[in-house]
Amino acid sequence: MEQLFELRPRKDLLDPTFEGYKLSLDSLPVYKHEVPVAVEHLKPNEEQFSFQHVKTFGLHNHLIDDPWSDEVAFFISKDLQIFKINLHSLVSQSPEFKSLWQIPRYLESRDGWFNASLSFAGPELAVVTDGGGVLHIVDTGVRTPTNSHLWQAKLSSEVLGKNDPFKITHSMLNATESNQSETLSVLALKVESIDKVESQIALSVFGCSEKETPFISCLEWVQYEHVDGHWSFKQLKRLAIPHGLDYASVLSPGKALCIIAREPLGIIFDSNKDVAAPLANSEIMQDETETKIAYTWTESPEEVTVWMTFDKQTSKHDLVVKIESQALKVVYKNQTYLVGELAHPISVGSSTWTLSDGKVEVILSKVDKSLSWNHLILSDLRGRKVLDAETAADYESQAESGGRPPVFSSEQLEECDDMPMDESCIFRFDGESNEFTHKAILSGQLLFFTQSAPGLAPAFCLRHDVDGLIWQPMGDELEQSWGCLHTAALQALGYIQASKEQRKFTVAPPNMTYAALCDAFSHIYIYRQSNCTSTGVEMVHRPTGRRVGNIARQQVLNIDSTEECLGALATNSFLLLLTSSSLFAIRVNSD
Repeated sequence: MEQLFELRPRKDLLDPTFEGYKLSLDSLPVYKHEVPVAVEHLKPNEEQFSFQHVKTFGLHNHLIDDPWSDEVAFFISKDLQIFKINLHSLVSQSPEFKSLWQIPRYLESRDGWFNASLSFAGPELAVVTDGGGVLHIVDTGVRTPTNSHLWQAKLSSEVLGKNDPFKITHSMLNATESNQSETLSVLALKVESIDKVESQIALSVFGCSEKETPFISCLEWVQYEHVDGHWSFKQLKRLAIPHGLDYASVLSPGKALCIIAREPLGIIFDSNKDVAAPLANSEIMQDETETKIAYTWTESPEEVTVWMTFDKQTSKHDLVVKIESQALKVVYKNQTYLVGELAHPISVGSSTWTLSDGKVEVILSKVDKSLSWNHLILSDLRGRKVLDAETAADYESQAESGGRPPVFSSEQLEECDDMPMDESCIFRFDGESNEFTHKAILSGQLLFFTQSAPGLAPAFCLRHDVDGLIWQPMGDELEQSWGCLHTAALQALGYIQASKEQRKFTVAPPNMTYAALCDAFSHIYIYRQSNCTSTGVEMVHRPTGRRVGNIARQQVLNIDSTEECLGALATNSFLLLLTSSSLFAIRVNSD
């Protein structure tokens, strides 16, 4: 059971006397530069019609910042080149755009792929994907404006599936406790058809069905190990998030995740261990005199047939049936129902299973047709060998206990028990126990998230009353209960963002002296906080004559472009906007 915690704002960061922003007509320097190669901008195809697809494509930020260097930024061109931007050069007539690496392209057509994405895991390490199934671990060298080191791929992998599109959401490099090796954690987001998700438990546990959730978001947590100069795959965990992912990050030192999403959600696959609840030994080793029968089976010279009965409302999404050359596993929802080694080898390719009216029939094709089977699963006494299907039906009619009853009936719930499904929560997911250890219900809307200091998870901004509060997820090194720290406040940002219907990106710099809301086309709204020293003028309170050192100000800009805004990035000095062919640098602060 998760430990509930609260997001407690710091009163010293709130300003109850805030009176609003004053409109400023001061002009800001805007530098426009053409990019060397047009920016990549893929859109969903006809089969990617879900809201989760639209969200993944539409909110993709094509400008990438670097936690280890605030003097550079990056973008990926349509021919899959990664370009570095020297921010200091943007105020000159000769901006520096340097191509550092060409992402390998294995197919000409990229229909159905996500946009390529890039994440910096360490001071000299990055992870890159072409958006179509290949993950690259890349040595970048020290990323400074003057360093011309070309990037080199150290490992390329299709661990998430060949030609399966995904987007990198976060990555982190951590040294092991012995400092003899390093572990790289990568979080990747996939939006998949419910029928194509590889899961060790039934997706119906999370309310998934073809009618309600034909597509679901899957968060893939991939870990690689670096030993003696070589990278190798370590582990893969998969979490199902049916209603879409809002935020995900790796918590230092790489043993847990921070996730913001709507319930239900949970782990469905672990490459190192089974996530389905195991069968207790007492269930497997029943006394033969007991009448409870979990399954019946029979054999012919060519095949073995197994029958199991569940509720009549059972769908294929309530079941996971895994057939291997000498093993069979059946999971009903999140409970292992049948698992073990088969008496003899079978042919996987010609074996199959069906479901009808709650009755599962598994047909296993024998490899050696001369052998008779004395048992189906070794040491599992819950099965009965029968002569044929009619005899199996007799057993089922004698004992209704062959199927598993539902955990509860929705008719037993009263109105007060109904859990609202529109509330997002923040979770800590522990990678060692595969459980959610902490949970808090978000009382306000998630506005945006922003990069934090190196080694920390990205911070996120939540609406609190009318304000926007910045929260920093804690690392696991601190010897205290896990939570999120309130680090800054952006006055009235929650109220303001709610009124901007055309908004595409919201960004803020590390020092939080301003916030910028960028429309999909043309308009930029900058809200300087009262602690921003770059006001340019000294204000006087007219009724009293009192001099006001700094006030909160609003500035509105109209960008000279008809192209859609594809990326936005805020630094302490610059606000950067990226379109398909141009980069705009707005000098927000001069100090």
